[in-house]
Amino acid sequence: MNKLVSVIIPVTQNDPHLTSCLRAIRRSTYKNVETIVVDEGLERSAQRNIGMSRAKGEYFLFLDSDQEVSYDLIEDCVRKINGYVAVNIPERVVTKGFFGRLRDWERQFYTGTCIDVPRFVKRGCPHFDEQQHGTEDSDWARRLHPPFALSESCFYHNDGVNLWSYLKKKSYYAKSMKRFRDRNPQDKIYNFWWRCFGVYFENGKWRMVLRKPHYFICLMGLVFIRGIIYIWFRQHHEMRRIWDYYI
Repeated sequence: MNKLVSVIIPVTQNDPHLTSCLRAIRRSTYKNVETIVVDEGLERSAQRNIGMSRAKGEYFLFLDSDQEVSYDLIEDCVRKINGYVAVNIPERVVTKGFFGRLRDWERQFYTGTCIDVPRFVKRGCPHFDEQQHGTEDSDWARRLHPPFALSESCFYHNDGVNLWSYLKKKSYYAKSMKRFRDRNPQDKIYNFWWRCFGVYFENGKWRMVLRKPHYFICLMGLVFIRGIIYIWFRQHHEMRRIWDYYI
């Protein structure tokens, strides 16, 4: 319980969230921590890889600057990782407004599923694919070889994203989906019925749906829009491939 933990945080210049992120780390019950902030003007995946190359810890914790650890999270992860290569961490979205509350509710359905990704890992884990943006987390998780442990503590995510910026971000991430699918063609995440419905009802989670049916209706609207975005980019890639082949 006294092994060094390296917390790796990729940031952009003049990041407004970084101070709060670092303050939460300092307040942690686990004190044997080094914090590595990477600001190289690169994509998140590349900056994470740089952080890994600089880290000295036995364990790595990957955070974004707009995320804050709960006070006992690091300690719990060090305890839970024994016998595993990585730990999944429940995420709570604390962005204000209805859309923030909807995303927080949605995120609770994904904890511990293949949609979730670990953030606490043992040293020696693979690097992130720098050609993927947004999907690099899921691709990286597949190469860690689950199952993973699950933390009882959480981290908090305050990204301030509204509906419009959320859809813009999903559109950007969708550009990397083809590369992810080529590497993981049989992934469960591509099971239409499970991804759109099953994940919200399995293992007793249907009770959450019954408690907030209006949230579920709004969530299905989001799922539909995300599906349209994914299909559009998939068709775009296919048309581009055909064009390049014949022209």
